[in-house]
Amino acid sequence: MGDLRALNELLANDPIANHLGLKVLELSEGKVVTELPYRESLTRPGGSIHGGMICAAIDFTGGLAVLTVNDKDDQVTAELKVNFLEPLREGPFRVVATVIRKGRTLVVVEARVYDSRNRLGAIALGTWFLI
Repeated sequence: MGDLRALNELLANDPIANHLGLKVLELSEGKVVTELPYRESLTRPGGSIHGGMICAAIDFTGGLAVLTVNDKDDQVTAELKVNFLEPLREGPFRVVATVIRKGRTLVVVEARVYDSRNRLGAIALGTWFLI
């Protein structure tokens, strides 16, 4: 699954990713960059993107990064920890997910979320189980 167009089609056909408006911008082995648009439907009172929407974007982007190194049939998120550093108000937002370590059955990914002015708004560490 190393084709940018194929990954964007995958996201477009997923109801949650479609609701988020997530698009793949960059793709390489062990790294994926997605874009999350600013939409009022994704915000909380006060105008910042809801933390759950950020988590979902991180989960999708991290999962796509894992997909670039997965030599098995499937994968599931085993753990995801997110630290919110700043409210994310100025979009579009970039989610950058990088594989840190791939083992036999587990893959660890770091993800960072930036606003349109390149300010770091969230950082995450996740583990995916290969099945």
